[in-house]
Amino acid sequence: MKSFLFPGQGAQYPGMGQSFYDNFESSREIFSIVSEVMGFDISQKCFLGTSEELKDTGLQQVAILTVSIAAYEALRAKTVQADYLCGLSLGEYTALYAAKVLSLEDLVVLVRERAKAMQMAAEINQSTMMAVVGVGQGLLESIAKEEGFYLANFNSANQIVISLKSGDKDRIEKVLEQRQIKFVPLQVSGGFHSPFMEPARRHLEATISSLDFFDAKIPIVSNVTAIAHTDKDIIKKNLADQLISPVRWFDCVTYLVSCGVLDFFEVGPSKILKGLIRKINPSVKVTNIEKAEDVALVLKEVGDEV
Repeated sequence: MKSFLFPGQGAQYPGMGQSFYDNFESSREIFSIVSEVMGFDISQKCFLGTSEELKDTGLQQVAILTVSIAAYEALRAKTVQADYLCGLSLGEYTALYAAKVLSLEDLVVLVRERAKAMQMAAEINQSTMMAVVGVGQGLLESIAKEEGFYLANFNSANQIVISLKSGDKDRIEKVLEQRQIKFVPLQVSGGFHSPFMEPARRHLEATISSLDFFDAKIPIVSNVTAIAHTDKDIIKKNLADQLISPVRWFDCVTYLVSCGVLDFFEVGPSKILKGLIRKINPSVKVTNIEKAEDVALVLKEVGDEV
């Protein structure tokens, strides 16, 4: 069985998606529709924007979404199909397109509003994130209760991202250092996937309620529940809750393997998810669909031709 996986924030880089644009009409159409909704040429931002420009939350989320969907369309056009869909944080929104839960136009509106909401919440609740390495969940949860931070991303058994108040950063770093716990501060604008994002959740709920959702044609594994869903109402609730809940990526991948998925396709920019999956379960196969030539390689394996 196959699962398509879609990346989240941090996957962006200058030039991403151009090979799909240059080689697939279906991909060019995606860029065109997104540009129309956004009111500017998203292809120019993806292909010519600097690394610094692409760090902007509002642009970054829509740009990664666009490139991931363009990659998906290139793959889908050649009849490669998935049994399950999953995405890391923002990537779960790309899965909505692949599962036909939302039209592309409505999805772009939703992601645009999500980015605005997250930035707004980050300004209200000054917060940040750091990756903690080599510590079990139980111990880190205990420290979190004592020190007042939140576990935000369970990326693998040995990597957990935490969200904390910006003003607590120095103090919590000292606590971790005293316990000889390794950590890496992240360059993000807020403490995502935690109660710091409650204002964003409320804003996103209002946007979700204004759009036409449909039941998923392909099951989507939720970051919040770490199981597959097709019911549109459950999917809508999970999207809002995702902002304030931990991303259970380790559990999502483990669940997919338990469902019989041994063939994963990371569809979109970067190879971040492949690295995480290797740590979670090195026995499964992960194929990156990051450039047009990646599609050709996949099709060669399945006996098709570009």
